[in-house]
Amino acid sequence: MPSFTALLHLDVAGLETFADEWATVHRKLKEARTGFHDDVVKPLHEDHWRGKSGRTAQDYCDRVQLDIDALDKEVKSLRKFLDTEADGATGRGGVKGLAGLKLRAENLQRDATDEGMRITDSGKVEWSVMYDPDGPEGYKLPDERRKTANALEKRVRKLLDDAAEDDDWLEKSLKVIFGTVGNFEAENRKFGIVEPTAKDRQVHNQLNNVAYYFATMKGWPTAAGLVKHYLEGTGKPVQVEPQQMMDDIPAFRKDVADTLDDDVRKRGDGPFTTEWSSTAPDPEDGDRSTEWFYALNHFQYRLVGEKEGDEISYHVEVQKRYDWGIPSEHRATVSGGGPGPFGMDLEQADIAHLHSSGMARDFDVSGSSDEMRAHS
Repeated sequence: MPSFTALLHLDVAGLETFADEWATVHRKLKEARTGFHDDVVKPLHEDHWRGKSGRTAQDYCDRVQLDIDALDKEVKSLRKFLDTEADGATGRGGVKGLAGLKLRAENLQRDATDEGMRITDSGKVEWSVMYDPDGPEGYKLPDERRKTANALEKRVRKLLDDAAEDDDWLEKSLKVIFGTVGNFEAENRKFGIVEPTAKDRQVHNQLNNVAYYFATMKGWPTAAGLVKHYLEGTGKPVQVEPQQMMDDIPAFRKDVADTLDDDVRKRGDGPFTTEWSSTAPDPEDGDRSTEWFYALNHFQYRLVGEKEGDEISYHVEVQKRYDWGIPSEHRATVSGGGPGPFGMDLEQADIAHLHSSGMARDFDVSGSSDEMRAHS
């Protein structure tokens, strides 16, 4: 838990400078990526190097380019995360985040000084009887001082609790952003490249318990099935039903309707394919939406169809890479499994390591709805 003195001396400007330095890393990665693509990847494909060796060279260079893109995505996300964590804003000058905690500490310190009181590192407010020669009794009543100190200490306690919560969030998030020791994995991570460890076997069993809890205690077959499929390690794609998802997920249904209004209906006649957009279930929308939240969390969708006059025929496509602990997505721990023997918190990086050790495998989730109709 951060101490009160530590909050007073927080170097928020230093953190923002550190975040700005990652912008330089991003620029250099972008330059390297452009050079690699123009000088290596593009000529390799355009020169039509045929045969097994040509395909191998192209695949290898494509993977290198994907790794560069993944790393750049992580760098950009890291900069945004640090910048926002510093003061709650992109750029400088915000008054939330760590800057907000420091400002609250400074205000409390000033209020304590005005009252002739002192705040200790642990948040205790120390005071003594203050004599007032002009007062009727020559001093300020101890009860008044005690009430003032108690009120001040209550505010300090709330600040330290908030700071402890933020500190815990930072600790968990940075493990995901930077990766744990020996487990920094990008979007293009490899399968089965290390031997399973005792930790892998423990996490595998815990995640299996989560799947059991989803299936038997919560009645969530989709969420349970996807976890089990990951643990089976086949890597085979899984099909889902977008129409069922729209029925179950109000937030998804609304996003599809918004895409129709804001994009499709404004187009001219002819075939169309919208850009992939991100959507996610809101657990506040009920049990079905909550299951999809634990099954997929966020996923992408697009509309494909044709517009002719005021008639629109289209279908909805969804896609998702079922993976864990991607640093650029900044997902920390997974809380699941319910109370009792199945209650647990699992680090995303530890779940992701099951793919690296061959004990589980990432896979693609996709689906396409039946044709639907709408009016423009």
